[in-house]
Amino acid sequence: MIALKLSQPLYYLMMAVLIANLTQRKHVKHGNRKRLATLWVAGILLFLQVELVLIQHFELSDMLLIPSFIFALALVYPLRSKIFIFRTKCVSCNEKMSFNKTVYWDNNLCDSCQPETEEEKKAAAEKEAKAAEIESFPENPETVEEVDWEAWEPKETAVITYIFKDDKVLLINKKTGLGAGKVNAPGGRVELSEMPAEAAVREVQEETGFTPLNVKEVARLSFIFKDGYSLKGIVYFADDCTGDMKETDEADPFWEAVDKIPYDKMWEDDELWLPLAISGKYVKGHFIFDGDKMISQEIEEN
Repeated sequence: MIALKLSQPLYYLMMAVLIANLTQRKHVKHGNRKRLATLWVAGILLFLQVELVLIQHFELSDMLLIPSFIFALALVYPLRSKIFIFRTKCVSCNEKMSFNKTVYWDNNLCDSCQPETEEEKKAAAEKEAKAAEIESFPENPETVEEVDWEAWEPKETAVITYIFKDDKVLLINKKTGLGAGKVNAPGGRVELSEMPAEAAVREVQEETGFTPLNVKEVARLSFIFKDGYSLKGIVYFADDCTGDMKETDEADPFWEAVDKIPYDKMWEDDELWLPLAISGKYVKGHFIFDGDKMISQEIEEN
């Protein structure tokens, strides 16, 4: 069987990648991104190894190898900007780099180009980050079609939660931060120590006094602003809540009839995707804003 012949070399390859990852841990100060890259590769190889073992165990046809490898490639595609970060030549002078710099150092600079001062190190890191950002999408896109949204990485991730109860929805007059002065739903940034759904509950509690119940993800929205800011928003719906409503420094909450949602006081994109989500569709949206004005948009519904 072909699966049997492939299983052993694939196993050794996966072990080699894991061993390389262990050696990278000693250089985590300089190469954390490359260490994560080898972990992604090892995970994909593990997936293939499991597929091969299952094919052998159940004596299935080798033809099943084709969809297995296709699915593995499908996993690689959205992760390509995280995996294919190894360079054999210096990104500054184009000279061949040493093995250590290729495998362990994220900045892909040869020995002679390595920054010597903290200021130079910071400048090189910013240059590399900017180059990686340019690879994912243009520096100042005018339309959503210019952006590779699969490779795009936002500067921040936020959540927003709509609570529906008795044909009404909980909204807020936002007082501070992005969108101050607009009508929105309670929400905010996701902290490093929490999952998005946890952040959704916390933000509602902090801004309105309510605790949402039965929280469910209904949409993912991506925003690029012309001033350089970018944001991924995860939208949740809740069908009930507990607690007492209160006004806070961040928000003035109020209940509004679902059929009277004041879209004219909200962000321009809300009127495009929110009715779809309310109707039961799962929505993905990409938007480009110049200040408060939406200049390009793309919406997918499932």
